[in-house]
Amino acid sequence: MVNSFPSISFSGQLRPSQAEVVEIAQSQLRAGDKKLYVNAPPSSGKTVTGLYLWAELIKRPAVVLSPNSAIQSQWLARTDLFTVDGEVVPDNLLSMNPKKPALFTSLTYQSLTLPSRGGEELVKLARELWVESLMLKEQAHNAEEAWQWIEDLAKQNPDYYDQRIAFYGKKMRDVITQSDEALSTLHSSALENLELLKQVGVGLVILDECHHLVGHWGRILNSIQHHLDDPVIIGLTATPPTEDEQKNDDWETYTQLLGDIDFETPIPAVVKDGFMAPYKDLCYFVRPTSEELEFISGTSDHMQALLHELDNVAEGEDRMSLVDWTYKCLDEQLLPHGPAKNWAEFAHRTPSYSSAARVFLAEHDRDVPAGVPEVTNALRMIYHDLLSYSIPTVDRYVRLYLMKSSDAANHDLADRVKRQLRLLGVQITETGNQLCASPVNRVLAYSQSKANALVPILSREREVLGDSIRAVVVCDFEKTSAISAEVSHILDNEVGGAIAAFKTLIRDVETDELDPVLVTGQTVLVDDDLFLVFHEAASQWLQENDYEVELGWGEMEGYRLLKAKGSDWVPRVYVEMITDLFLKGYTRCLVGTRGLLGEGWDANKINVLVDLTTVTTSMSVNQLRGRSMRLDPHVKQKLANNWDVVCIAPEFLKGLSDYKRFCKKHTRIYGVTDDGMVEKGVAHVHPAFTEIKPKGIEQTTAILNDDMLSRAGDRKKNYQLWAIGKPFKSVAAKSVTVSATKTPLSMGFPPFSGQDVAWTSESFTLQVAEAVLCALRDTELIPFGNWLKLRDQLHISKQAGGYVRVFLEEAEDEEREVFTTAMSEIFSPPEKPRYLIERFVDMKKFSTKVRHPWFASVLPNFLKKYFEEKYEHVDVSRELIMIHAVPSALATKREIAEVFQRHWNEYVSPGQLIYAQREEGREFLQKAIEGGLVVDEAVETREFFR
Repeated sequence: MVNSFPSISFSGQLRPSQAEVVEIAQSQLRAGDKKLYVNAPPSSGKTVTGLYLWAELIKRPAVVLSPNSAIQSQWLARTDLFTVDGEVVPDNLLSMNPKKPALFTSLTYQSLTLPSRGGEELVKLARELWVESLMLKEQAHNAEEAWQWIEDLAKQNPDYYDQRIAFYGKKMRDVITQSDEALSTLHSSALENLELLKQVGVGLVILDECHHLVGHWGRILNSIQHHLDDPVIIGLTATPPTEDEQKNDDWETYTQLLGDIDFETPIPAVVKDGFMAPYKDLCYFVRPTSEELEFISGTSDHMQALLHELDNVAEGEDRMSLVDWTYKCLDEQLLPHGPAKNWAEFAHRTPSYSSAARVFLAEHDRDVPAGVPEVTNALRMIYHDLLSYSIPTVDRYVRLYLMKSSDAANHDLADRVKRQLRLLGVQITETGNQLCASPVNRVLAYSQSKANALVPILSREREVLGDSIRAVVVCDFEKTSAISAEVSHILDNEVGGAIAAFKTLIRDVETDELDPVLVTGQTVLVDDDLFLVFHEAASQWLQENDYEVELGWGEMEGYRLLKAKGSDWVPRVYVEMITDLFLKGYTRCLVGTRGLLGEGWDANKINVLVDLTTVTTSMSVNQLRGRSMRLDPHVKQKLANNWDVVCIAPEFLKGLSDYKRFCKKHTRIYGVTDDGMVEKGVAHVHPAFTEIKPKGIEQTTAILNDDMLSRAGDRKKNYQLWAIGKPFKSVAAKSVTVSATKTPLSMGFPPFSGQDVAWTSESFTLQVAEAVLCALRDTELIPFGNWLKLRDQLHISKQAGGYVRVFLEEAEDEEREVFTTAMSEIFSPPEKPRYLIERFVDMKKFSTKVRHPWFASVLPNFLKKYFEEKYEHVDVSRELIMIHAVPSALATKREIAEVFQRHWNEYVSPGQLIYAQREEGREFLQKAIEGGLVVDEAVETREFFR
């Protein structure tokens, strides 16, 4: 037991964010709150913060738990920033040995949470759970029958019996660890380690990388904190888990252990403060190979043919078509056990189906039944492609109609539909449809074309960076695992894996110059150009670090396989060795797996990261990207380019699944845009990207790829866009992003006399914004006194691809919200508008003409030419170019809409106000839609930070 706490001091100076954490901790401890949960990115100083709280605030014996030995050792290494009475912290106060805890003990989670191997009691509980499961699924009528079935299985198929016992044993252990008896599941060694910590009086538990505590570790630690007499708990992470990514029980356990996040530092704030390297997110699009495309095409064609069969009933066939049954289902509002009372109940009970089915009917040119809401543009945006509205519709048709039919032919048809949908990643069950592994998704995710994309990407990066390039390519696996039977003829066991990426690099002359090295948990491959130099450098490194390893080599085509002998040759050692050689430039490109080159791995010279993984969870994505954001003390303005490679075949069903994965991945990622804003979501990569579909991606992949490769060369510009050193406002604001290609912003001239300068996308958007602000002022929707201030705060900026961003730089939340909504409604398709307004432009045709003075009419023709005067003639025609919705806030009454009209006529265009709620107004709108005078795509409202 430690009786007194020594005088330990921090010899450095806390960063502002670290000082803020300390202040929050002090406040919470005074209030009796002994839990502190901190979310801060890599390089933000979480380790030092934890040590400071231990040494200068809490002053109790502490244990810090980490997920691996690399992070475990980093904690003791950082104590070099602390002193005891002016001297270095003595070794006897620090420990990494669970059997000899000290004042500050750094351990792995495994040392305290190792489960026991099982035992008779656990097997008994597992069998009881198995019996309950068999009865619940009606595989056995009673307990006796279930017990007999299990006994017979143990005799007839002992291997399968053991597998199921292990399965139910794990389930039972999970149940126990969620109860007060959680510690009873631990190994005796873990229990001993826990008891030793209690004996030294641990009063502080630091949970590093605490996102790992969703599951077994978290359940055990919930019990451990009570066993240690309620110590202070500090959770530290850069990648907090989210509720939607976890099981309910695990999430509840996690929040019981740590509570809500008490302090959060967004990545952009740390970048702008200069403690993390800025970065630029880029992507490269590829098409599947011809063989892959043939499979995707065939799958799509078969599904299309099947949908056609469902929609059309052959002569003599005893069934309703999918279209007719869908109409009947909506008309009668059919639920599995009878009709709903009304549409509200039906929509509540079938939220997805009731919406998708309406779009399905509209796409088949069928009106919805009387009393059923019409299809809106917003609904079409949600159910925008064939599968999105067909799957909920087909699912219900299969389960509630075909499968309940008395006709065996309908049962066969249902089975064929189920099999075909599984190829597209949808499984129809007894209760609905759910996602499942899709062969099409897998082909796109692990396409050989993705590895091929490494050549143009890394060739361009090498052209820009020269020998200073330090590129890392990260894959899910060394080789692609668990190839399904449906795609085994297309994807071999290397495609999509690290080995395939490595081989692609060494086959190309340009990328072979990078001297690539592959490193995984099992394999090290070295480019044959490098292996002699590598052998010498590796041998020296091993000798200098006192490792006894004998290096050997296997010769392969274009590369060498490292065969090493010795007890010291383990992944931890060779990853550290190869990382050091990478930092020194022996190799300028590492290829590896996310399991090895992810959390805890540190290589601060990385300036190019190519992500070939399929991860989308916020935890995994941020762990991976954090590797490239470490500051390099030898590069003053380091910038990392983070690349995604996306495989698309948008003309086929599921052909955009990899793109949707890319969008999901970026949902919680911040990035800097080309107009210097920090934006969260996929649009920060390029403003053309949306959450639904890349606008025009089918026709523009080559242009987008060229644009991305060009951006890769703008490292100085991209660094400056981050505005390092300027304060970061971590409060989100909203902007409207308008596409000049979808809405003719820069067509023609302002329709006013004396206007000689054509509209630009920026000048037109500015005039619309001023008209909106004036109308909001005059209708008292914004305070009159704020008008001049607001006008000065209008921000208009142009982005790549013909996009314009507009927002109010400084405004109250209510002012910003009403302005943003109004601008969004003007530039979006009218959605049941109350009022519409016309917009005209002047189209000018310039030509050169000749004129003569008045007296030339009496001169002979041969003299007239000496008095000719050439001048520029302009033919002006005023054209109706667009119909816009009057913003809803300014359309509540005629007199308010007329205020908007007055300012629209002053700033934007002459134009009449049309009331759209009467028959003539609805006809006017319909003709405008048919004539292409209405935008067909909604603008986006995006959150950004500055």
